Amino acid sequence: MSKQRNSIGHTLSAPDAFLSAAFGYPCRVASLPLDVECLRSELAAIPAPGFMWIKVPDRADPAFAALRDLGFIVAVEEISYARPATLPAPDTAAAARFSTRKITRSDAHREAGLADAIGTLAAGSLTTSRFHHDPGISNDIAARVKKRWAMNFFQGLRGQEMIIATAADGRIVGFNQVLADTDHKVIDLICTADDFRRQGVARALVSAMIEPGKTLRVGSQAGNAAADAFYKSLGFKPVGTSLCLHWHAGKENTP
Repeated sequence: MSKQRNSIGHTLSAPDAFLSAAFGYPCRVASLPLDVECLRSELAAIPAPGFMWIKVPDRADPAFAALRDLGFIVAVEEISYARPATLPAPDTAAAARFSTRKITRSDAHREAGLADAIGTLAAGSLTTSRFHHDPGISNDIAARVKKRWAMNFFQGLRGQEMIIATAADGRIVGFNQVLADTDHKVIDLICTADDFRRQGVARALVSAMIEPGKTLRVGSQAGNAAADAFYKSLGFKPVGTSLCLHWHAGKENTP
């Protein structure tokens, strides 16, 4: 199920402006193929605090052992799912406690008043991300990453759609931030308020993004049995795996 393995080659990391703003110090992202000695020199020149991340397909990839030797740790193991465009929309039960609506990127600026509520929901409910799993990242920073990630939609910086679930009292109880292109839609962030879990909110949020002719995609953490069962119930199938690795300047990086 893994992607084709990458050979070790040449690359340099690049600044990650989004994470740098959320962390409050320089962050970078590297990519495959990998030039080990080049990256080693680059890491040695990064002052603390500093952060770098990279994704590899699996532990058998030749870059994995080299990255571990450089001090990278596995933050999370991820699994990718896809839902074929040919599948019909799943049945969803009528929900008396909430309703859903879609905001497009062109209308995002007119809905900017929702940004803080959605960002706060993301910060408080999305607590199992790769940033939360990394002991080198504080919970405050991890929450700030998710809050800014969601709020970026309203600044036109990320996502083409935002589907929100609203309770009868007007409170936002869930959202699905969607990336989209001609052939695909991707669940970028999906979130449900704690007191509205297991009431069909997430199912309704996913169903509302379905568009004829477009494949749906999503990533989740390997071993998350609840997410695996949920996505499979909606017609998603596993299509790939990856490992996300983190590195911290000035900190002991341990598995």
